[in-house]
Amino acid sequence: MSDKLRVTEIFDSIEGEGKRAGKLATFVRLTGCNLRCSYCDTAYAFDGGEEMSLDDIYHRIHYHNVTLTGGEPLAQDIHDLLDALRGRDVNIETNGSINIQPFFRDWPDVFFTIDYKCGGSGMTKAMCLSNFSNMRKKDVLKFVVGSREDLEQAFDVFRQFYGNLRNRQIFISPVFGQIDPQDIVAFMKENNLWSWRVQLQLHKFIWNPQERGV
Repeated sequence: MSDKLRVTEIFDSIEGEGKRAGKLATFVRLTGCNLRCSYCDTAYAFDGGEEMSLDDIYHRIHYHNVTLTGGEPLAQDIHDLLDALRGRDVNIETNGSINIQPFFRDWPDVFFTIDYKCGGSGMTKAMCLSNFSNMRKKDVLKFVVGSREDLEQAFDVFRQFYGNLRNRQIFISPVFGQIDPQDIVAFMKENNLWSWRVQLQLHKFIWNPQERGV
């Protein structure tokens, strides 16, 4: 367990995507990531940051909704932080490469937003496929796609794990500036993906796409 974590930034904003999109939340962006996706928009969180105590982190959290993001938040030992955040609605945004199941028992109120890295990311081989069999109804699966090939790959994963994923929350989002969202909608219609939800990153439309801390 650790009473200190390395943090890139803490800020208040709206959730830009996922099932809480549009709601106010406090974001804790932890430093460090085990992947290097080709389209990463938070490479500044790979290293550096500031070592902060749990008390310092806790007193900068202003909202009931909290999102732990990165980098990759599970790359650090966040057990004590999750204990400190009991009673809050906590979303852990994870890159899909680390097993989430060990967190279910001790922190049942926490939910995960799990990425699946399609081929355009260059990181598909790092995915922890058991996550897609084990995720619960409260958890979210997110496909970020930049091409038709990525869409096809996302659909293949959905079919492979259909027994569990058919009743799960699935979002599909364009790599910003790489694919027309209309093409995603057309693919969903073509394949009758009525349970999927297309999403755009709201914060990149409200603020400058390159702006940090929003």
